[in-house]
Amino acid sequence: MTSHRSGQAVAAGRRVRELILRCRTVLVVAALVLGFGTAQLATAFLQVPDEPSPASGTAQVVAQGVVDIPNGDIRWQIAEQSAPPPANATGSRSDLGFLIVDSGVLLAEDLATGEQQRLPKGEAMLTRGGADQLRAALGSDAAVYRSLALVDTDAAAPADGTVQFTGEPFPGPGARHDLDLVRDALAPDETLTVPVGALPTLILVVDGVAEVASETGDVFSLGGGEAVSLTGQLLITATENGATVIAAYTGPVVPHLEAGATPVPGRRVIESPGTPTAKAAEVLPAATAIATQRAADRTDDDKDGLTNAEEDAAGTDPNLADTDEDGLTDGEETTQVGTSPLSADTDGDGVLDGDEVAQGTNPLDGIAAAPTAEAPAVDEAPAAEPTAAEAGAAPGDSDGDGLDDAIEVELGTDPADLDTDDDGLTDGDEYHVYQTGTRNPDSDGDGVVDGEEIANGTDPNDPASS
Repeated sequence: MTSHRSGQAVAAGRRVRELILRCRTVLVVAALVLGFGTAQLATAFLQVPDEPSPASGTAQVVAQGVVDIPNGDIRWQIAEQSAPPPANATGSRSDLGFLIVDSGVLLAEDLATGEQQRLPKGEAMLTRGGADQLRAALGSDAAVYRSLALVDTDAAAPADGTVQFTGEPFPGPGARHDLDLVRDALAPDETLTVPVGALPTLILVVDGVAEVASETGDVFSLGGGEAVSLTGQLLITATENGATVIAAYTGPVVPHLEAGATPVPGRRVIESPGTPTAKAAEVLPAATAIATQRAADRTDDDKDGLTNAEEDAAGTDPNLADTDEDGLTDGEETTQVGTSPLSADTDGDGVLDGDEVAQGTNPLDGIAAAPTAEAPAVDEAPAAEPTAAEAGAAPGDSDGDGLDDAIEVELGTDPADLDTDDDGLTDGDEYHVYQTGTRNPDSDGDGVVDGEEIANGTDPNDPASS
């Protein structure tokens, strides 16, 4: 819903504020070009004592930084993205703006510096345009997050995300500004006032419903996940159920500190990244070397889930996914199962670790244990069970299923029944040929019994193949 109200006083006030902002920007740019009085002009015209904070009342600034905002037409864009587990961390070139996590825990790592930020649900961080990052989800839940970014008008959607909002374009100032992300949880009918920003302010309603009133008299009603980009002072009012609101606000121009300033003893002087210096010539190659080394540390030539460096430390073969050839990759043994990647039979019970995992027994206790999970309900009728005569009984194999009685006792299968789980496959075929569960008729839990999957040509160990 959009309503309108007009008034000469409101319009005049807005024009005066815009004129002041333009004058202030022109004066500072002139000082920067001419090279004199920069600090004095910045203090006089930009850092005025009553410059408002974007946070008021119960609102808080949850992420902030001084950034270089480019020239040219730009716009606000919101995109929803997700991050995979660390082993599959994706590389992303960040846009200028913010990341805010909606669910899970996000780990973001700067490739150039190695700096990491861990962001649980609800936390946010500033992102600088053009920075190369790795992003991954920590824990068992996926990390879903949103980027609120200032992008070029022709910028494409993120390769790993979906654009949820695109604002109207506006000219970029080509200057350094303070950029703030403000969050407020508003009770019913509670308000948040966002002051005039140097650029249009992005308002996002995370949940609930809120009305956003602009200086022009327009009122925008926004529900959860909806956004708007507006200039001037804004008044946000929560409706009867309250609302959580986020505002991306652009503050005043921020000048560089004077290069001739006397350093305080014991404090490190941080060079401006935009000013070439002899020290920068030393720092940049060092950062490149660090990034190259960190990339090498993440290399996993055999794609087994362990990096080459981790394999070197463990003594496994970085060019062989399953060093001990027990049916489990080195990564599975180290990070999931807990078995030794250098021993094919970790508990020494005569059964390979991979076979024990396939059969549902414990590869660490020395005695094959019965599976704890109950077999899922199966709708399909099992294939016709082979007879002992068809299987061909042999000495030490009472039921002729191709599996020695001693192994059947160890696995908990019936040495007098050639198909213990009645899935249409003999115990011997399940153990030696297909690596399916001898006591589980549906090894991959997809609702189709193992015998039917073999008859249909599908993989009884892969639910996606049915």
